[in-house]
Amino acid sequence: MAFAGVLSASVRSGSLRLVGRRFTPCLAGVGEMRSFSLLIQHSTRSRTRRSPFLTLTSRNISGDAAKTEAVSSTTPADLTAAGMPPEPLITDPASDLLSNATDALTTQLPAALQFGDLAALGLVSWTPAGLVRLSFEVINVATGLPWFWTIVAGSLFWRAILFPISIKSLQNSSRMLPIQPKIKKLQDEMAIVRKSGDQLAMQRLALRVRKTYQDAGVSMLATALVPFIQIPVTLGVFFGLRKMCQLPVEQLTHSGFSLLPDLTVADPYMALPILLCAVVNTQIQVGAAEMDLTSRPEMGHLMNAFRALSVLGIFVMANFPSGLMVSLITTSGVTALQSWALQRPKVRASLNIPQVPVEARGKLPTPMESVNFVIAKWRAKIEEAKESQRRSRQ
Repeated sequence: MAFAGVLSASVRSGSLRLVGRRFTPCLAGVGEMRSFSLLIQHSTRSRTRRSPFLTLTSRNISGDAAKTEAVSSTTPADLTAAGMPPEPLITDPASDLLSNATDALTTQLPAALQFGDLAALGLVSWTPAGLVRLSFEVINVATGLPWFWTIVAGSLFWRAILFPISIKSLQNSSRMLPIQPKIKKLQDEMAIVRKSGDQLAMQRLALRVRKTYQDAGVSMLATALVPFIQIPVTLGVFFGLRKMCQLPVEQLTHSGFSLLPDLTVADPYMALPILLCAVVNTQIQVGAAEMDLTSRPEMGHLMNAFRALSVLGIFVMANFPSGLMVSLITTSGVTALQSWALQRPKVRASLNIPQVPVEARGKLPTPMESVNFVIAKWRAKIEEAKESQRRSRQ
């Protein structure tokens, strides 16, 4: 625009005239020549668009003007000295906004985790929690997943590690359910014999119990070893993630999931604790079918106690970091889904898991039945204490 204005003024003043199809400058002196040269150079370097019909080149200048000294570069100060205002720089607001947003994101995001970073923070060791942290680091670095999905994938990975052990445990428990009445009868006989002090009779009953388990295909060693494997893994995931969130590992502050942007802080709306409570209750309800609640009714009341504690635990879990809650919800949800799937006849047949008779399947008592059970137990204990006091007085 500045160039068009000066060009129009030059034509009106006679300092620029049209010769054929070209404009030729008529400059009185070197000063005017230099001003016109600066104007042309500034025009060619401008970032704004111009019409091709107004483009001038150095070949349009007359022979006298060509003898003047050429100027290689110009600045806004040169244009001001020549009596011409500097042309304003036209920028694109949208591109500037995008550039500023990109710069803000790249400066605020922490560097991606690399192999060995958790070890440098002292979070990797040969303990269950240290090995769990190492697995999360490997998953994140190898896959490039955001940390929200890294925690989900890591929790599923450790659940998959325990899957064969869960199958073995379920095979044993399914074979034990039909023989529980017989085992219960032998155990009652052993309790009576133990009071009498007959060691030979005790050994005979113990051999009968062992033979009963062997005939049913139950491996007592596998049943005893399952908790020693499941408990360290479960506690390792819990304490491993809690330490990462409490430190915190800087990358966990950017989860990559918009609903939970920071995994190191607790859920302010308590949605995660409530969801975990619902998932845990579903897991207990589904898993009760594999329990022996006929010969051991106290187990059903114990499960109801856990359900009540899960509701009260909402206020405790409200202080847990979001990353830890995501792992707990993932693990409990997958466990409930696994229990439901393993109760399907086709799935059990493919995994060589015996079918449990309908009459042998466990069913949780109602909360009121559990309350009455606790009251009855309490009264029975009081009566036993009173009876022992009477005997001691006699």
